[in-house]
Amino acid sequence: MKKLSSFLILLCFTLYFTNTASAQVRFGIKAGLNLANLTFSNFGELEPDTKMLPSFQVGGLVEMDFSENVGLGVGLQFHGKGTKDGTDGSDAKITLNYIQVPVMIQYRNMGFFAGVGPYAAFGISGKFKGDGDSEDISFGSSEDDDFSALDFGGTVEVGYEFGNLRATASYGMGFANMIPKDQRIDGADLSIKNSAIGIALAYLFGGE
Repeated sequence: MKKLSSFLILLCFTLYFTNTASAQVRFGIKAGLNLANLTFSNFGELEPDTKMLPSFQVGGLVEMDFSENVGLGVGLQFHGKGTKDGTDGSDAKITLNYIQVPVMIQYRNMGFFAGVGPYAAFGISGKFKGDGDSEDISFGSSEDDDFSALDFGGTVEVGYEFGNLRATASYGMGFANMIPKDQRIDGADLSIKNSAIGIALAYLFGGE
């Protein structure tokens, strides 16, 4: 929680100073599909077979220009992540829900759009479902928790703008180890990381 608070404070300062330096500001709403997965590393024979879990993303955007083509974009969004069991006939899945804050350096030219930058996300809810059972997932750092609460990583996004409407495709790669801190074993490089392919539409207000 302390790391997330520090990140949000830094974000507010960035927004303030960028806003005072630029006349072009756009606000927007964004929604789309997430194809999420979890990557399990160094689990050996215990490593599960996984496949992408369809979910969704929705939230708001603020974008500010540094120049005619280059600017900064910041969002506050809900992102669904997780994974499905890749075993034939299995209906087991892990659903993870996050509040996510992406920060992107963006390039816009003649309709073309591209962005790259980091994100921070905080787990708010989740469920494990399988064999007719459903169980809530807890986020935290203790031995009793299921996943670490804080996720962070990087996102690359490309797309095209049609007036105020923007269609994009993105890939988000998590860098954070989602195994709770108190469950990590010294000398064992075990990790679970988030990833997601996104397809989304955004509608922007203001600016050019």
